[in-house]
Amino acid sequence: MKHFAKVSGRLLAASLAAVQLFTAAAGAAFSNGFTYSYPVGEGLTYTRSEGKNSAGVQRANILTYRPNTGVSPIMVYADEQLYGSSATITNAVKYLESQGKSVIGGTNADFFVMSSGVPIGLVIDEGELISSDAWQYAVGFKADGTAVMGRPTMSMTVSGASGTVSVSYFNKTRTTAGAYLLDRNYDDSTHFTANGTNIILERVDDTPVTVNGTVKMKVINKGTGNSPLTITDDQMVLTKSDGANVPSWVDFPIGEEVTLKVTANDTNWADVDYAVGGKLLIDNGSVTTAGIDGGSSNRARSAIGVRSDGTVVLYEVDGNQSSHSVGLTAAQLGEELVSLGCVRAICLDGGGSSAMALRRPGESTASLITSPSDGSQRACANYIFFINHVASDNVTAYSFLTPSYRYVLPGASTWFSVKGADASYGPAPDPSGMTYTVSGELGTVENQTFTAGTATGTATITASNGSVEGSMDICITGDVNSIGLQSAGKDISSISVKPGQSVDVDGIAYHLGQKMASIDTAFHWSVSSDIGSIDEKGVFTAGDSMASGTLTCSYGATSKSITVNVGMGDPQDAETVADFEAGTDGCTATEGMTLTRVTGYTAVARGEGSLKAAYDGTKVAAATISLPQADVSGRKHLTLWTRGEGTQGTLTAVFADAEGNELTAALSAATTASWKQLTAAVPEGASRLTGIRFERSGSGAADSALYLDQIVVSADHAVTNTDAPSVKLNSTALTVDAGAAATISGTATMENGKYPARSSNITVKVDGKAVDGAASMSGSTLTVTTGALSAGTHCVTIDVSDDAGNRTRVSATVTAGSASNAFADTASHWARGYASLLNTNGIMKGETGSDGKTYFRPERNLTRKEFAVTMARLLGLDTSYTGALDFADDASIPDWARGAVYAVSQAGIMNGETRNGKLYFSPDADMTRAEVMTVIGRCLPRGYAAASLSYKDSSSVPSWAVDQVKTCVAAGIIGGYSDNTLQPLGKITRGEIAKILALF
Repeated sequence: MKHFAKVSGRLLAASLAAVQLFTAAAGAAFSNGFTYSYPVGEGLTYTRSEGKNSAGVQRANILTYRPNTGVSPIMVYADEQLYGSSATITNAVKYLESQGKSVIGGTNADFFVMSSGVPIGLVIDEGELISSDAWQYAVGFKADGTAVMGRPTMSMTVSGASGTVSVSYFNKTRTTAGAYLLDRNYDDSTHFTANGTNIILERVDDTPVTVNGTVKMKVINKGTGNSPLTITDDQMVLTKSDGANVPSWVDFPIGEEVTLKVTANDTNWADVDYAVGGKLLIDNGSVTTAGIDGGSSNRARSAIGVRSDGTVVLYEVDGNQSSHSVGLTAAQLGEELVSLGCVRAICLDGGGSSAMALRRPGESTASLITSPSDGSQRACANYIFFINHVASDNVTAYSFLTPSYRYVLPGASTWFSVKGADASYGPAPDPSGMTYTVSGELGTVENQTFTAGTATGTATITASNGSVEGSMDICITGDVNSIGLQSAGKDISSISVKPGQSVDVDGIAYHLGQKMASIDTAFHWSVSSDIGSIDEKGVFTAGDSMASGTLTCSYGATSKSITVNVGMGDPQDAETVADFEAGTDGCTATEGMTLTRVTGYTAVARGEGSLKAAYDGTKVAAATISLPQADVSGRKHLTLWTRGEGTQGTLTAVFADAEGNELTAALSAATTASWKQLTAAVPEGASRLTGIRFERSGSGAADSALYLDQIVVSADHAVTNTDAPSVKLNSTALTVDAGAAATISGTATMENGKYPARSSNITVKVDGKAVDGAASMSGSTLTVTTGALSAGTHCVTIDVSDDAGNRTRVSATVTAGSASNAFADTASHWARGYASLLNTNGIMKGETGSDGKTYFRPERNLTRKEFAVTMARLLGLDTSYTGALDFADDASIPDWARGAVYAVSQAGIMNGETRNGKLYFSPDADMTRAEVMTVIGRCLPRGYAAASLSYKDSSSVPSWAVDQVKTCVAAGIIGGYSDNTLQPLGKITRGEIAKILALF
């Protein structure tokens, strides 16, 4: 038997007749609209229609075509077989071009089953019936391009000596709706999953299935079941599901010859070479929407219509995009096609399926010109395309003009390209020597740039060199729907500048959601008072002082305003010469002085370390401390912190010029026993800071010391501000998935908000461990990104310092997945996550109960011995000491706490209490809040601004705790209660201290 198979193994093509050029205003139902057209092939024109209707902005794309030998339409479906086949419009174009076809343009076609890719309606390819009409409407095309549109209402029967079976569906997925017939065009498999009855037929010859044709076959097998059957090239499967009502069913015996017959009441369908299905939209000039999916909703839609003269209109409108195109209802779609002159039309698939591709004149390939409502192209079952048959000769026959902007403000300009196209509308050399005319004196052209006049309207720009001509339409309008602002070609939503700085702002007008050619002088520019001025061209110049306000660009009743911040530019050029956070920073001293780094609470001015220069004040009258040499070129100011112990004196900054000659500058005051910030002016011509010279004032003491800290050189001003940086987080409680990183955002500024904080001065700790590079700054915006966080509660602390060493600390709690619970008594306690975190980090432990479970006792007061152990663990102190302690109550200190008590007392953070001349540690006494704040305050870096204590019970803060309490409150370590009390003498629970230490 002769093998029957389709010739193509992939996308298959079919022809489509088209119509004459439509010259009326396309999309007449759109108000405030603009329509332009241009030829894209012989007898084929593309039209773009834009405007508004009651639903919003609309953008439609239309191809009109009159049959000719130079261009013909084809239908493409995605594979050799229907089941499981789908392709995007771009891939369909690529396939056709790979087959040597010159694609001009087209749209998606029939509705289809998303799960299988099988089209709902009729498919005819090269005269062969691929899939039956399923009582749907269809459009078909004869060999001469004539369109046939209507309901085919085909009849299919399989007849033999045993009787005749009426076939309801051909190459559709089987249901209980009737008898089905499947051949290889459906797929290699029947894809059955439900029980049914099957008769296997084999072709007697290779006659294809056609309308009003017959195919001879013979029964070779039959059976029942729910297993899928293989369909070979020369076979068909006649089948019905169990439960299907098929009165005409015949159980043909094996070996019986049968005949498949296909008939259509309208004989025109027998002459159709190609066809696709759809749903009726217009019948005899009247719109009907019954049966169209989502007919009452606005969405992207596609349709094909026919005029009374045989013209075919292929229509696509984008949808589901409020600023681009909202789409049409089915009724509005029908009205659009009626306004285009269509007397009959069918609706094609819409929504995310709607798409159109087009090859613009002078280009070599077709590309997507629409905006799919799904955000990306959908793979569809089949498409309609127009194919060019005119030979390409690369001889310029047409000129195609394309503007950068279709919409232009009066007075504005737009450049346009001039591309050459040959007789096939394919690529050709660009024409030269063109002269231009503009209709209605609506503007002028120079150097391929159109400049609009003051009048509005549609300007037609025509180009000609005597042998080649082309034109384009541009809409000149003052209907501005919105305005955008740019600077240096980039969109801006705010401006941050320094006093006196200028910024050139460009206004961008939008019409119907599209960017217009604009000119700054067409807008009205204004700024709020005190921030600066702006000229008619949009050049803003900031005022002389720090301010905030708005800049507004207006055109008619439409305006756009943005925030302007003056004084929030980049911080000044400054360098920290030495801060002694990690050592003596390479400093050396002349004979008689010994340099060490010290960390005692009163020995440090800023941060955690300072430089101590010890000397015998009775012997040393002057000395010089050499600093790590710092470049002071372009820098005018020096600041440092200093204090004297035992002996006081004056300080002189020592510099060198480019030749190495010494230059000096006296610091602003003599040293005192208290920390003081001093300043000096960098001498003219100085290139390097080399050291600090000390000269004793009066007689000195034997055990003397000079302390230095936070030595900074700066360009614009001395860093003598005492205000702490301002740090604000957008959220202090975040939740992320376990294993994910957390992003914490906010703002960070310094020097009374004049400048953004420096990212190099930001320290981030996650669960008490420093994370390098976690913080970044963009303007005043702070972003902190942690690493991947394991499940549970995590604490992020952010410490921000300014150039003067003032600092601010904020914290955030991050729950990754869900808060963990390590103890039997914290499952529902507010401190559950903090307790579990400290347990994991080995800072706070629980105790084992009689039931063998571990308990945290979150509401129990914390004792001094417990706090000593906890702080020793937190600070990583050496707790190996087991000897006697210098406390009168040494015997009451348990062995498990002895090493920790010794460590914290030696570190100077827990000192005990003197009673009757003896020092007591009181290990079993409960810690008070004031004691906790004192200990924590002694452990913090120096530089936090002392908070004013405005609590109702501030007067009850012990005098010995005031400084540390102010520091802890300023650093956010501990705060008051809702009744505005601090309760400094109140006890503190284990749950409360867990949170404090987790955020430390």
